[in-house]
Order: sequence, then structure tokens, then C-alpha cells
Amino acid sequence: MARLCYRFRRVALATAFALVLGPGSVGLISGASRSDRSDVASAEGRAPTPGPGQPFDPTDTTLPLASTGARLTLLTNAEQPLAVVSRPGDSALYVVEKTGRVKVLRDGQLTTILDLSARVSTENEQGLLGLAFPPNQPTRMYVDYTDASGAVTVSEFAFSGSVADPTSERVVLHISKPFNEHNAGTIVFDHDGLLYIGIGDGGGSGDKFNNGQRLDVLLGKVLRIDPRSNGTKPYGIPGSNPFVRATASVVKARPEIYAYGLRNPWRISIDSATGDLWIPDVGQSSYEEINHLPASLAGANLGWRLREGSHSYKGSRPRRALDPVYDYPHADGRCAVVGGAVYRGSALRGLVGSYVFGDVCTGQISVLQPVDNRWQPNSLGLKVSYLTAFGTANDGELYATSLEGGIYRIDPS
Repeated sequence: MARLCYRFRRVALATAFALVLGPGSVGLISGASRSDRSDVASAEGRAPTPGPGQPFDPTDTTLPLASTGARLTLLTNAEQPLAVVSRPGDSALYVVEKTGRVKVLRDGQLTTILDLSARVSTENEQGLLGLAFPPNQPTRMYVDYTDASGAVTVSEFAFSGSVADPTSERVVLHISKPFNEHNAGTIVFDHDGLLYIGIGDGGGSGDKFNNGQRLDVLLGKVLRIDPRSNGTKPYGIPGSNPFVRATASVVKARPEIYAYGLRNPWRISIDSATGDLWIPDVGQSSYEEINHLPASLAGANLGWRLREGSHSYKGSRPRRALDPVYDYPHADGRCAVVGGAVYRGSALRGLVGSYVFGDVCTGQISVLQPVDNRWQPNSLGLKVSYLTAFGTANDGELYATSLEGGIYRIDPS
């Protein structure tokens, strides 16, 4: 059975995910759930304790979560949406569909602007996975997808402002993989126009080839590149990347690497106020984790496969490893973390500075709030059936997507 739980076929609800994505599927399950408001307490009965991560450094006042009432507003339905992103200077939202299409939601209408369905493999966790628009470059867009061979592919397309030119594809990065799982798929730009790429360990159980810990391969990493061609190479390497000037002990390190020790970092994000990187990582069998990476900690080892979250998996804690700020066990139906974003909007004042995330299998939307020098988990009291991703508009407001098709805005109740 194939499904989109971003782990290796072990979790409850596998049958349900196969109905949505499995070979020979007759189509999407309709009628994504909508929750206007529920209790602030954990919808699953308990909230696990935070992991032993580093202290926070909040830049905004955070109100108690109890003062924040939230609801989900259904905006439209798409075909297996996996991401919703914004474009600088544009009020529209751009939607990534697993099956290979990029669509724009403008004035309530959903329109296709790029169709890559003939080039994209969609088995299991494959598909069109990510989209990003560079700052101050209105004529380009970038996508992340698995090609016909299953390789992770990051490509550039010419963009007119209304549609992309499918004949203009320039492949920036092409990474072969041993299995069809753990492709990650997020691509996101920082304010300087550098592109961050989340890459899974290549798939399989337990990272058979130890890709997460190896510095000579790109799998199991967050990469940072300058995606523009310099005429001889498809992309450049920022001089400030942590392994550009590798020491003798890491002489084979790939200079593209920004962070390593990852299994399947589903939906990394950059805090628009601080520039900090947030890296959720889908666990193997017991724990899900969320990592907070300020620029000062670039090059950090996040532990996999030696560690799963803050717990031992196939070894002890690596030297100078960065522990997650939060991890949670597979309990109450939870199975796979969905990374979100730090909220920087204005509609939900109580969430400003908090990290919003969720879980694929329960659909529960949660937050990490800075409390007493720790990131404290709380439920937002909302659920999205078959939750796949969060997105942020230019005004800082948050959106959530369901594999069943729904695209929701998180609004005050």
C-alpha cells in the first residue's frame, strides 16, 4: 500500500492513505473536515513534553494561547495539494499538486500555470513536492519534483507573472535515490536570494546507507545554494556555507550542505522576522521531531540515524549534535510531523512568534510557544483531515492543505 504519511508503511491509517494515493486509485476522498473551534487543550488527550533543545530568543510578545481563538476557512479545493506558497509582491496564493500541476488561486479562482504531470513520478511519496519564487526576480520560479526515474529534481522555469513556460526548464539539481520514499521536497528562499532545499535520506528503513551522517552525499540534508547558473555550473555555492572550507576531518564534505543528520525533513521554513531555519523531521518508528536552527548553528548535525528525536536509535548522541527543541512519541494516533512556520501575521496576535505545525495522521494543528525559556507545545484546537502542509502569505497569515483537496486559511474565530 502506498500513502503519504512520510514514513515507511507501518502506521495505522495506511489503508486510508492507500485509498487516496495507492496504485489504481479511483480518485480523492471528498469532503475534507472543517473545525471552527474546539477546546485549547490537546485534542488527543495529552501533550508530550518538549525535547531538550536550546533556549528561545523571542522577538515579539506572545499572549497566552487561551486568548487565541482560531477556525479554519475553506478557500477552495485542489487535486492532492502538497504546498501553498506566496510570491513576493503578489496577493495570490500558489498551489502545488502532487500530480504535477502548479496552480494560482486569485480572486477565488484556481487556474493552472504550469503542468509537469508528464515529467513527474507519483508513486508512493513521489510527485511535484515544492515551489519557490526568488525575491526581486519576477521572471523566474523554481520547483522540486521526482522525475520519471524517481530522482529528486530542482528546476528553474521562466515565469511571465501569469503562467510559466514549460519548455524553459533548466535543471538546477538532480539527485538519484535508492528508494522512492523520503524525498522531502521543500524549497524556500531567504532574503538574500539563496535557496534552501530539504532532502530526505533516500528511503528505506533505518537509513541503510547511513546517508544522514555522511557528508559526502546530499541525501539526508538541508542544502543551501545560489540557484543561478554562472555559465559553467548550474548553481553556485555561497561562500558562507559551513563546509565550504572543510577541515581535514571532513575534507570530503559537500559544500552545498547547510545541516545534516536528517531522515525526511517534511516542510522546512524560514522565520521571516529572524531568518532562523525550522526543520521538522519525520521519525522512523517512535518519535517525531522539530529542530530550530539559527544561522549561528549552521552545519549542525541533527542526529539521524544515530538518534531519533532526542532518543537513541543506532548509536549515541553525536559530538556537538543539536537536539530538537521538541519531539513527541507515536501516541494517540500521531505518526508523522508536518512542518509549518513561525506566525508573523496580525490576525491572531496570540500566535505571533509561535511555531505552528501538525501531524499527518491525526490532522491536529499544534503550536510551540516560547514559555520560560522553552518551546512549550499546545494544541490550537483545529484539525485538517489528511493534513499535508502549511503555507504563509506575504502578510504573514497561515494556510493549511489537505490531501483530500481542501485549502484552508487559519482565521480568528
